[in-house]
Amino acid sequence: MVAIDSGSTVVATDDCVTTTIDGEIVLLNNETGQYQGLTGVGPDIWDRVQEPTEPADIVSALVREYDIDRDRAVNDVERFLETLAAEQLIKIDESPTP
Repeated sequence: MVAIDSGSTVVATDDCVTTTIDGEIVLLNNETGQYQGLTGVGPDIWDRVQEPTEPADIVSALVREYDIDRDRAVNDVERFLETLAAEQLIKIDESPTP
């Protein structure tokens, strides 16, 4: 798994095609031919990584929007982003943000 830390920036790759089927976003990586289906909060996170963003910003938005526990949101978002990174659906920039 790819590690994502608080100083990372994540963004969706250009090698991905998406479609929505019955409320589920299906992502296809053109390079690998692998696909991933996103349901629940997954599509919301996917929308947020269309532009470079920090995982902490995603967590803050989800905590506000869904009124969920911050620690759980941090763990869930990191795991989700690590899965997307392993599937080469997002890129991670680990350089510190200014």
